[in-house]
Amino acid sequence: MNPVSRQRQDQAEQLRQEIAKRRLWQLIGLAAGLSVIVHIGIMIYLHLIEREAPPAQVIEMVMEFPTKRTVEELTTLSESDLEEPDSESWSELDSVLEPESAAPEESSAAELAESDVGATPTLGGSGQGGVAGRGALGGSGGAASFFGIASEGRRFAYIVDRSGSMANIRLEQAKDELKRSLRELPDYAEFVVVFYSDSFYMPPFQEGWLRARRTQIRAMTKWIDGVEAKGGTNPLSSFKEVLKLDPPPDVIFFLTDGQIQSMTAQDVAKLNQIRQPAVINTIAFANDESQELLERIASDSEGIYRFVPVRAAR
Repeated sequence: MNPVSRQRQDQAEQLRQEIAKRRLWQLIGLAAGLSVIVHIGIMIYLHLIEREAPPAQVIEMVMEFPTKRTVEELTTLSESDLEEPDSESWSELDSVLEPESAAPEESSAAELAESDVGATPTLGGSGQGGVAGRGALGGSGGAASFFGIASEGRRFAYIVDRSGSMANIRLEQAKDELKRSLRELPDYAEFVVVFYSDSFYMPPFQEGWLRARRTQIRAMTKWIDGVEAKGGTNPLSSFKEVLKLDPPPDVIFFLTDGQIQSMTAQDVAKLNQIRQPAVINTIAFANDESQELLERIASDSEGIYRFVPVRAAR
């Protein structure tokens, strides 16, 4: 090949390469342009959607605390300023947190089943002169139990001796058993607590039947802890106070450690006949001087009598 032909061939090859480069750059520019157009279109579409959509709603959550004091004031409070919530506040909280159990069909009086009065005594006492009848279940069965006597019902009254002879270990054991009995009540049950000496003694917040919910049991337990032994042994006013409640009690647990001369079984029976009679279970605690009276009171109401000795101190 002569030099002229080779030169022409080189020029043609160089021209083809230049044309290929130009076409490549043209394709790149076209792709870039299309990409820009597409992105601009998407941005315009999103902008139009945002303008047509309703404004977003902002939900604010505000927590308010029942106090007018500032955080600085609260951090400087002494322990004496921090008071436990009252029973009404506890009750409102429990009504939310604690579901109510359905109460069983209520009868006009406590239902009693026959059993051995001495079965499963709470503090090791043995039954004496037991009278089985309606509402009394020996041992721990039933809706409420107190010193080994258990009875079914919905409303339970506790009449407990706090006379001077109950001082120290007697009263402490009676209070411990009373608190245990209250804790084990079903939450549909109702109760009242009356201590007596020369006259009856009740907590200021007890203005009738109390529901056996945790708040009420907690308040009653705290009050029971402060009860002291003093005075004589006159339970009749306590029976009057309990038996005038409306509705009347289904079951009464009556405890004494002394000789009762201020009332008779007829006095109690007369009070108990005014409306639907209650079952009255009687306990001679550490002292059986009033056994005959307590047996008669229990027998008249188809309740249970038993003697319970004081448990030896550990």
